Amino acid sequence: MSHSFPIVDSKTLGYDILQVNSFIEVARNQYADSTVQIVSSNSLRNTEFDLVKGGYEILSVDIAMDRLEDAFAKREIERQRKIGGEPAVLDLLDRVRDIVNGRLVRPKNKKFTRVGWLLRGYDRSEVDKLCSSISAHLNSGEKLHLNSVRKSIFKSKRNGYLEAQVDAFLDRAVEILQIEKNSR
Repeated sequence: MSHSFPIVDSKTLGYDILQVNSFIEVARNQYADSTVQIVSSNSLRNTEFDLVKGGYEILSVDIAMDRLEDAFAKREIERQRKIGGEPAVLDLLDRVRDIVNGRLVRPKNKKFTRVGWLLRGYDRSEVDKLCSSISAHLNSGEKLHLNSVRKSIFKSKRNGYLEAQVDAFLDRAVEILQIEKNSR
Protein backbone atom coordinates (compact mmCIF):
# COMPACT_ATOMS: atom_id res chain seq x y z
CA MET A 1 0.00 0.00 0.00
CA SER A 2 1.34 3.43 -0.89
CA HIS A 3 0.82 6.59 1.10
CA SER A 4 0.84 10.15 -0.09
CA PHE A 5 4.23 11.18 1.25
CA PRO A 6 6.63 12.92 -1.11
CA ILE A 7 9.67 10.87 -2.12
CA VAL A 8 13.08 12.54 -2.08
CA ASP A 9 15.48 12.19 -4.99
CA SER A 10 17.74 9.14 -5.27
CA LYS A 11 20.74 10.96 -3.75
CA THR A 12 18.92 12.34 -0.69
CA LEU A 13 18.22 10.46 2.52
CA GLY A 14 14.62 9.86 3.50
CA TYR A 15 12.67 7.37 5.59
CA ASP A 16 12.53 3.77 4.37
CA ILE A 17 9.33 3.53 2.32
CA LEU A 18 8.48 -0.07 3.25
CA GLN A 19 8.98 0.55 6.97
CA VAL A 20 6.81 3.67 6.92
CA ASN A 21 4.07 2.02 4.85
CA SER A 22 4.03 -1.02 7.13
CA PHE A 23 3.84 1.07 10.29
CA ILE A 24 1.18 3.42 8.92
CA GLU A 25 -0.92 0.43 7.86
CA VAL A 26 -0.82 -1.03 11.40
CA ALA A 27 -1.69 2.36 12.88
CA ARG A 28 -4.58 2.88 10.44
CA ASN A 29 -6.00 -0.57 11.20
CA GLN A 30 -5.81 0.13 14.91
CA TYR A 31 -7.42 3.53 14.51
CA ALA A 32 -10.25 2.01 12.47
CA ASP A 33 -10.97 -0.50 15.26
CA SER A 34 -10.99 1.27 18.62
CA THR A 35 -11.02 -2.05 20.49
CA VAL A 36 -7.53 -2.92 19.27
CA GLN A 37 -4.43 -1.45 20.91
CA ILE A 38 -1.22 -2.47 19.20
CA VAL A 39 0.43 0.94 19.11
CA SER A 40 0.31 3.49 21.93
CA SER A 41 0.90 7.22 21.62
CA ASN A 42 4.16 6.72 23.51
CA SER A 43 5.39 4.03 21.11
CA LEU A 44 4.36 6.24 18.20
CA ARG A 45 6.46 9.07 19.65
CA ASN A 46 9.47 6.75 19.87
CA THR A 47 9.14 5.07 16.48
CA GLU A 48 12.16 5.43 14.25
CA PHE A 49 12.62 4.55 10.60
CA ASP A 50 15.83 3.73 8.77
CA LEU A 51 17.24 6.42 6.52
CA VAL A 52 17.75 5.39 2.90
CA LYS A 53 18.46 7.23 -0.32
CA GLY A 54 15.28 7.95 -2.25
CA GLY A 55 12.96 7.40 0.73
CA TYR A 56 10.02 9.38 1.98
CA GLU A 57 10.59 13.03 2.82
CA ILE A 58 11.40 13.15 6.53
CA LEU A 59 9.42 16.26 7.45
CA SER A 60 6.21 15.02 5.83
CA VAL A 61 6.35 11.69 7.65
CA ASP A 62 7.24 13.38 10.95
CA ILE A 63 4.22 15.68 10.67
CA ALA A 64 1.94 12.71 9.97
CA MET A 65 3.43 10.79 12.91
CA ASP A 66 2.79 13.78 15.20
CA ARG A 67 -0.84 13.89 14.07
CA LEU A 68 -1.19 10.15 14.64
CA GLU A 69 0.36 10.50 18.09
CA ASP A 70 -2.08 13.27 18.98
CA ALA A 71 -5.05 11.22 17.75
CA PHE A 72 -3.92 8.11 19.65
CA ALA A 73 -3.25 10.10 22.83
CA LYS A 74 -6.71 11.63 22.62
CA ARG A 75 -8.27 8.20 22.20
CA GLU A 76 -6.25 6.78 25.13
CA ILE A 77 -7.38 9.64 27.38
CA GLU A 78 -10.99 9.20 26.25
CA ARG A 79 -10.72 5.46 27.02
CA GLN A 80 -9.35 6.27 30.49
CA ARG A 81 -12.20 8.73 31.04
CA LYS A 82 -14.77 6.17 29.88
CA ILE A 83 -13.43 3.49 32.24
CA GLY A 84 -12.81 5.58 35.35
CA GLY A 85 -14.40 8.94 34.70
CA GLU A 86 -12.74 12.33 34.96
CA PRO A 87 -11.19 11.44 38.37
CA ALA A 88 -9.18 8.66 36.69
CA VAL A 89 -7.78 11.10 34.13
CA LEU A 90 -6.93 13.63 36.83
CA ASP A 91 -5.30 10.88 38.91
CA LEU A 92 -3.15 9.89 35.92
CA LEU A 93 -2.21 13.53 35.40
CA ASP A 94 -1.24 13.90 39.07
CA ARG A 95 0.89 10.74 39.01
CA VAL A 96 2.77 11.79 35.88
CA ARG A 97 3.25 15.33 37.26
CA ASP A 98 4.74 13.84 40.44
CA ILE A 99 7.25 11.87 38.35
CA VAL A 100 8.22 14.94 36.32
CA ASN A 101 8.40 17.21 39.36
CA GLY A 102 10.75 14.71 41.00
CA ARG A 103 13.33 15.62 38.37
CA LEU A 104 12.51 19.30 38.21
CA VAL A 105 13.24 19.92 41.90
CA ARG A 106 16.78 18.63 41.54
CA PRO A 107 19.56 21.22 41.37
CA LYS A 108 20.80 22.68 38.10
CA ASN A 109 23.36 20.40 36.39
CA LYS A 110 22.20 17.47 38.57
CA LYS A 111 18.73 16.74 37.22
CA PHE A 112 19.88 13.57 35.42
CA THR A 113 22.79 11.14 35.55
CA ARG A 114 25.92 12.31 33.75
CA VAL A 115 27.55 10.00 31.21
CA GLY A 116 31.15 10.65 32.26
CA TRP A 117 33.97 12.73 30.90
CA LEU A 118 34.90 10.41 28.00
CA LEU A 119 31.35 9.92 26.76
CA ARG A 120 28.92 12.29 25.15
CA GLY A 121 25.42 13.07 26.36
CA TYR A 122 22.89 15.84 26.10
CA ASP A 123 24.16 19.32 26.88
CA ARG A 124 23.22 19.90 30.52
CA SER A 125 22.56 23.63 30.19
CA GLU A 126 20.18 23.11 27.24
CA VAL A 127 18.29 20.34 29.05
CA ASP A 128 18.12 22.40 32.26
CA LYS A 129 16.75 25.35 30.26
CA LEU A 130 13.92 23.18 28.90
CA CYS A 131 13.35 21.82 32.42
CA SER A 132 12.91 25.43 33.62
CA SER A 133 10.21 25.96 30.97
CA ILE A 134 8.44 22.76 31.98
CA SER A 135 8.65 23.76 35.64
CA ALA A 136 7.22 27.21 34.89
CA HIS A 137 4.34 25.57 33.06
CA LEU A 138 3.55 23.13 35.85
CA ASN A 139 3.99 25.56 38.72
CA SER A 140 2.68 28.84 37.38
CA GLY A 141 0.72 27.91 34.27
CA GLU A 142 3.08 29.51 31.76
CA LYS A 143 2.23 28.44 28.24
CA LEU A 144 4.29 25.52 26.94
CA HIS A 145 3.77 24.20 23.44
CA LEU A 146 3.66 20.47 22.95
CA ASN A 147 6.08 20.61 20.02
CA SER A 148 8.64 22.60 21.99
CA VAL A 149 9.00 19.52 24.18
CA ARG A 150 8.28 16.82 21.59
CA LYS A 151 10.76 18.25 19.06
CA SER A 152 13.54 19.17 21.51
CA ILE A 153 17.04 18.68 20.17
CA PHE A 154 20.10 19.07 22.36
CA LYS A 155 23.77 19.41 21.50
CA SER A 156 25.97 16.48 22.36
CA LYS A 157 28.69 17.23 24.92
CA ARG A 158 31.21 15.35 27.01
CA ASN A 159 30.01 14.74 30.56
CA GLY A 160 26.45 15.51 29.44
CA TYR A 161 23.22 14.04 30.72
CA LEU A 162 22.38 10.41 30.00
CA GLU A 163 20.21 10.57 26.89
CA ALA A 164 17.87 7.70 27.81
CA GLN A 165 16.93 9.36 31.12
CA VAL A 166 16.25 12.71 29.48
CA ASP A 167 14.23 11.08 26.70
CA ALA A 168 12.08 9.18 29.22
CA PHE A 169 11.52 12.40 31.17
CA LEU A 170 10.50 14.25 28.01
CA ASP A 171 8.04 11.45 27.20
CA ARG A 172 6.37 12.05 30.56
CA ALA A 173 6.30 15.82 29.97
CA VAL A 174 4.64 15.23 26.59
CA GLU A 175 2.15 12.92 28.29
CA ILE A 176 1.22 15.73 30.70
CA LEU A 177 0.73 18.18 27.83
CA GLN A 178 -1.39 15.63 25.93
CA ILE A 179 -3.64 15.06 28.96
CA GLU A 180 -4.00 18.80 29.52
CA LYS A 181 -4.81 19.35 25.86
CA ASN A 182 -7.51 16.67 25.91
CA SER A 183 -9.02 17.67 29.25
CA ARG A 184 -10.30 21.04 28.17
